[in-house]
Amino acid sequence: MKAAILRRFGAPEYGEFDAPDPAAFPGATAIEVAAATINAIDRITAAGEHYLSPESFPVITGIEGAGVTADNRRVYFGRPLAPFGAMAEYTVVPPGFAIPIPDGVDFPVAATLGNSGMAALMPLTDAARMRPGEHVALLGGSGVVGRLAVQAARLLGAGTITVVGRDPEALADTIELGATATVSTAGGSDIVGLTEAIRRASGGGVDIVVDYTWGDPAVAALAAGNPGVRLVQVGDRAGASASLPAQVLRSLGATVVGFMPVHHGPEAMTRSYRQLAEWADRGELRVDCERVPLAEVARAWERSARVRHKIVLVP
Repeated sequence: MKAAILRRFGAPEYGEFDAPDPAAFPGATAIEVAAATINAIDRITAAGEHYLSPESFPVITGIEGAGVTADNRRVYFGRPLAPFGAMAEYTVVPPGFAIPIPDGVDFPVAATLGNSGMAALMPLTDAARMRPGEHVALLGGSGVVGRLAVQAARLLGAGTITVVGRDPEALADTIELGATATVSTAGGSDIVGLTEAIRRASGGGVDIVVDYTWGDPAVAALAAGNPGVRLVQVGDRAGASASLPAQVLRSLGATVVGFMPVHHGPEAMTRSYRQLAEWADRGELRVDCERVPLAEVARAWERSARVRHKIVLVP
């Protein structure tokens, strides 16, 4: 079958892959792939910089996608079984890793709602236990995941939604999605100045911080928190370490928790995905994705780190 094949650490190449018979995986689900996303984790894994990086080659690249099962069910899928991957004409996934998708949601959108959608919704619902009316700050919230998080916070009834980021144009786009205010760090800002800017933008303080950046922005956002503020740590684009003042944590009763969807279990992941798909089916969620033929994976791979939308490969 045709696939995006990783023959060594680096970038995959399009070619013919001699895949094993899906029947060799008892209990697994075989899927004809209709769409597969390119994610940051795919690039890191392919580079050999992740605990999920392959130990032998060749393998097919990709952690998620959408397609049709042998019994004609439309599904989102994740966690393909090696040497299979998502970026191929067909794949095989473990039991429980194929979730039905509504007929009104097309395959590229369905694929995008997986890794990105769960990283947007679950920090609010499962990690922070958000309540309607609470004030939310999204750090690094102008990218693919952040824009989904803006919409999720709006649909969950957030009181205010403050988006913090470096790109003024991308920040402006979040307003039409539901952000109530933005804070730009493009010109640089000290922690005290950024704390005050977040506090003003949120109308006095934030209850939940969804953090895709870490570093100084996380310290500033916590300091702008209301009593009981919860920070959910998702990414570290602004730095792998941060110095959190003990006094801030104690005085606010702040909580800092690391997030990955898998920490909350498959049932929570399925519930989250179904909510996202329902919103998309009703037209309440805008999902920005670009369809690219699988044969053009080399070009798409290089571009995927620079664009503000999700690139989806279509076999």
